[in-house]
Amino acid sequence: MSKRLILVAMSMLLATASACGGEEGLDPIDTPPDTWKNTSPILHVASPGQLAVGDSLTLLGQNFIAPDKGQLLMVLKGTFFDDAGQAQPVNLSVKPKRTNSGKISWKLWPNIVFDQNGDSLGYFVGSVAVANLGKDGSQMYSQNLPIRVDVKPSLIPRLVRPKVGNCQAVVNATIEDQEMAFTVEAVGLRPATKDAPITFYWTLMASQWQVSLSYNTLNPEASIFPKTGAFLLEDVVSTGKASSITGAGNTNLLVKVGSDVLGNGGLKVLKTGKLAQGAEDSFNTTINVAAVDATGKTVKLSIPLEIFRVATMHYDGAIEIAERYAPTQVSDCIPGGDIGRNVTYSEDKSESRVRSMSFQYNASVGVNISPIPSNPFMLGINFSVGFGVDTSASLSSSKSKGMNISGQVLPGEYGAFYRQTTKLQREASLVGHGYCGQTIDLGKVLLTDWMFTPDLATGPKCIPPTGLQPAQKFK
Repeated sequence: MSKRLILVAMSMLLATASACGGEEGLDPIDTPPDTWKNTSPILHVASPGQLAVGDSLTLLGQNFIAPDKGQLLMVLKGTFFDDAGQAQPVNLSVKPKRTNSGKISWKLWPNIVFDQNGDSLGYFVGSVAVANLGKDGSQMYSQNLPIRVDVKPSLIPRLVRPKVGNCQAVVNATIEDQEMAFTVEAVGLRPATKDAPITFYWTLMASQWQVSLSYNTLNPEASIFPKTGAFLLEDVVSTGKASSITGAGNTNLLVKVGSDVLGNGGLKVLKTGKLAQGAEDSFNTTINVAAVDATGKTVKLSIPLEIFRVATMHYDGAIEIAERYAPTQVSDCIPGGDIGRNVTYSEDKSESRVRSMSFQYNASVGVNISPIPSNPFMLGINFSVGFGVDTSASLSSSKSKGMNISGQVLPGEYGAFYRQTTKLQREASLVGHGYCGQTIDLGKVLLTDWMFTPDLATGPKCIPPTGLQPAQKFK
């Protein structure tokens, strides 16, 4: 049998990739069975007892199921009594946010959901329960915890959406570089009049938005408008209880940065910001709004919004063998002689291969809900960064890492160097994002990569056979 020296790191990668490609590998390691069993959550306390739209109800307890085991369901049952004295039955099922096994929360959003119209103040009285819904199909419910929630004066988001895309009235996500429209309405404040207006204060972060305003100053479109930090748009309303901001709007807004007044005018552009190359696939922003009536009564709201790239690439780092080529002898027979010989890898002729990409691309699935280009190279994705390698690089066996091996040919034996070329495949998913926050499966991108593995074969005959594995196609 021949003796061989193969670089350890390359051997490990080849063995791992071969196992992914379906080759025989090590026997599977026995793992103990999962002994997890679903249990009923226990509720201790619910707080606070007063909520405005945008506030969260927090439940403290025990045994709230972990995300890898299942999901949580919160059920509120009882009656809502509005300020007019009308009673409405409530049977509301919502998905809470889990902090840990002893704490969950639920946000009153996007309106007063206890009320059929979503805009009446009052109070809810009844019970709250939580269910652990296991992935194994089990359902375990907590006891009913008595609860009362008074709904405080609030700002209700009536419109939070891009101007295109035919979205619902309030979205929680959209994509970069989109014209947006926002409207909020105060509930619990008196309607504005000319003598008793309501002033709305909109606060945004300059770095997360593209904003252009027409100032009524001596310096319109001035460079004094901030590029970073917070800025405030002040809207004085003399009728009704609502305020809107949007690009190309006719609203006369006062613009402030801190205590400095920049001027007043109308919004010309209000777009979501653009994500820089190499930055994360999304960012979270918050639009803070406050409304103050003539008596000084104030209501506040924070509007969360996640801004995505039009398309993102998701690669988990896996590498699979697509094809293993037959080993090639790259040196003459090397005699060990009478005293043996130390040898270092060399090849008579090097081999070059080029990385390349191919796509299984489904651009048409997002044509009506996102500006998805027909050419995947126009997605704005840096595939080299995503895969962690130069996707168009030329690879040569003479320059490949790990080819520099050495060994010994024993006295009376012979040696020969071999090289094996392995075709590898990296696979990543392409995910599109819609105007309204939808997620779109755009298909896959496949990267063909290459690996060169050296071997020093030794034996009593010239030429000794290699111990590298035979040619095989996996994909």
